[in-house]
Order: sequence, then structure tokens, then C-alpha cells
Amino acid sequence: MAMLRFYFRHLAIPLPLLFGLFYLFDGRGWDLLCSDLFFDSAQGLWPYKHSWWANELLHDGGRHLIVVIAATDLLLFALSFSHHSHWRQARRVSGYLLLCIALGTGLTAIGKKITHRHCPKHYQRYGGTIPYQPILALNNKRQATTKGGPGRCFPAGHASGAFSLIGLYFIGQRHSRSFAMAGLSFSMILGLLFTFGQLVRGAHFISHSIATLILCWTIAVLFAPLVINPAEHPLPTKH
Repeated sequence: MAMLRFYFRHLAIPLPLLFGLFYLFDGRGWDLLCSDLFFDSAQGLWPYKHSWWANELLHDGGRHLIVVIAATDLLLFALSFSHHSHWRQARRVSGYLLLCIALGTGLTAIGKKITHRHCPKHYQRYGGTIPYQPILALNNKRQATTKGGPGRCFPAGHASGAFSLIGLYFIGQRHSRSFAMAGLSFSMILGLLFTFGQLVRGAHFISHSIATLILCWTIAVLFAPLVINPAEHPLPTKH
């Protein structure tokens, strides 16, 4: 029963809210409203596409940060198989986070290859050649290809690196509510920054990142019992 309550609280409540957000952005046109704010229709370009803070800092720098975090976690996981008991204690935690990162980024990459959705910059509305159609459109068909081939923009790959760290929330529950919220805040803030950086470059709609968040959150929840016992951690307590 404790396991069922855990999954209900972390899936049955947050997921409908996230799917509702996805519907608003994709189905009700909020994606277009937000992207319009950063597209100069008079000049037919994205003014911040080549800005240093969106390109070098949030995109390239953000990708390097995720690689460093993943590599550090992989090192900790490898060291946990050593003869030192100090490192062995990190096996479960580092293995869980590694699983979240691998599945979150890996499944997102697979999704990008099979959904064939294009980036905002590829649509006619933003100077491209592809007619725009919401993902949730009832008559949605496979989109046309550009000169570069089929679209590979959904879900959001860049944001998957940040949102795959949501597992830190459940790792933090092993210690206190403060640690849990710090882990969740780090992942969410980083994910929002990555999302904003891609939004202003015309690389993704916000709904693309929401879909990635749904995927990464679900993965983190499903495998959370690897690091916490739902019966012992019904709710994180303050330290």
C-alpha cells in the first residue's frame, strides 16, 4: 500500500497538471504566443539566435555542465565497486541518478527520431518552409521534410539533460526535505534556463520541454524505490 500511495502522490497528481500545461501550450496556441515574442517578423530573424548567453552560455555551456555531472556520477558509480566501504555506500545513489540521466536523455533522443517534429525556425510562421500544425491536432500527419531531412525537435533534447537530474529530489529525501527541495530546484531551474535559451533561438517550443519534463519526472518516480523506501519516506521531513 505504501508503494501505491507513493506512486499515486507522485504520478496521479503531477502528471495531469503537466499534461494540462502541454495542452495549453501546444493545443491552445501558447507556444506560438511565446515564440512570437522573440521573433522579429519585420526582419524575418531570431535576434537572440547567435547571442553569447543563449548560444555559448546556456546551450554549449549547459551541455558541458551536464556532461561533467554525468561523468562525475559515472565515476562515483565505478568507484562504488572498489574495496573501500566508503565508496560502496554511493553505489545505490549514483546508480539511480545514472539511470535517470541515461533513460531521460536516451528516450528523448529516440523520441526526436520517431516523432519527426520540426523546430519553430523551420515553420513558415518564422521564415521556414513547413506549415505549422500542433502536435495534438486530430488530423496530424507526418510532417514534410526540410532540406536537412525530417524534423528532430520533439521532445526537447537539450532540456532532457537538466530534467533528468530530477532524481536528485528523491535522493535528497534520504536526508531531509531541504536536501530534496534543493535537488528539485536545481534541476527545475536549470531546465527552465535551458528551455528559455532554446526558445529565444527558435530551436524549441515550450511544449517540447514540457514533454521532456513529463518523461524525466516519470522515470525518476518509477525508479525512486531504488534509493528510498516509500514506507519509510512517506513525506520528506525538515532537518
